[in-house]
Amino acid sequence: MTSGLLLIDKPEGPTSNYVVGKVRRRLGRSVKVGHTGTLDPCASGLLVILVGTATRALDYLDETKKHYRVRIRLGEESDTCDREGKITVVGDASGVTLEAIKSCLNRFLGQSAQIPPNFSAIKKNGIPLYKLARKGVFPLVETRQIEIFRLSVLEWNAPDLDIDVECSKGTYVRSLARDIGISLGVGGRVETLRRISSGKFHVDTAHNLEFISNAPVAEIQRSLIPLYQALEHIPEIKTSVADLRKLAFGSHIDIPDTEPLVIPEISNDPDMIYRVQDKQGRSVILVRVDEKSNVRVLRPTKVFITDSGTTPEEEFAST
Repeated sequence: MTSGLLLIDKPEGPTSNYVVGKVRRRLGRSVKVGHTGTLDPCASGLLVILVGTATRALDYLDETKKHYRVRIRLGEESDTCDREGKITVVGDASGVTLEAIKSCLNRFLGQSAQIPPNFSAIKKNGIPLYKLARKGVFPLVETRQIEIFRLSVLEWNAPDLDIDVECSKGTYVRSLARDIGISLGVGGRVETLRRISSGKFHVDTAHNLEFISNAPVAEIQRSLIPLYQALEHIPEIKTSVADLRKLAFGSHIDIPDTEPLVIPEISNDPDMIYRVQDKQGRSVILVRVDEKSNVRVLRPTKVFITDSGTTPEEEFAST
């Protein structure tokens, strides 16, 4: 079973779903393929593709921080907040100074409530907002909490402002461009946008679409990042093969508190997730730990068997 993460440097033009379909056609239509976050057609850069068993690991990947380079066209607003939309506001950015821009950007640092664009995949009553917007329907969009960790000027050549952004997952950079333009009093929209990184994954290590089109399937498969590497940010608990087998079958295991767990420490957070795996990383099991009197109880929450075609029964049949 083909399984893992594939990093793609998406060019401007194709949709994220087009890239997913292209990968699926090369690896086999029976292989599950998805991605961790959409890039708009006019955006380029890192697209993290999930393949096989890894499609079930989306909620456990560390992509809390995303890094973008953005060109904002000041003096224009559009209904999509980028160059693809209809221009709705025209202003004059010629008088905007670099000092005013830097002061403005500082106000966006930290946590805030952001209004997503009307043209987005967010659903209202089960319908994506962009489908409603295309019909001229613009419902009230709820704000979402975001955080901007870093925001700096790369170049200011009126009317184009190039900025570097590090932000939380779920931040709409198109909305950020819109809000920066409004704050400067001239309007703004995205002209170009490139995703540089998502969590620990970086575009410098990504493959282009020509690689997906032309490389032998075996080479594409070798390019997959193993799931256990993608989940290395989750603290690992060492267990015996027998305990690993029980967890893989969905059973909990009891470990006396006199027996040390090979991890830095157990968190008091009952929702904390830990990782248990075999030496080869073919079986990765996510567990929660319950502290009870004289015993720690490890309860499996997610079982990933990434070896080719094996089930838990087959994986541990010879251990």
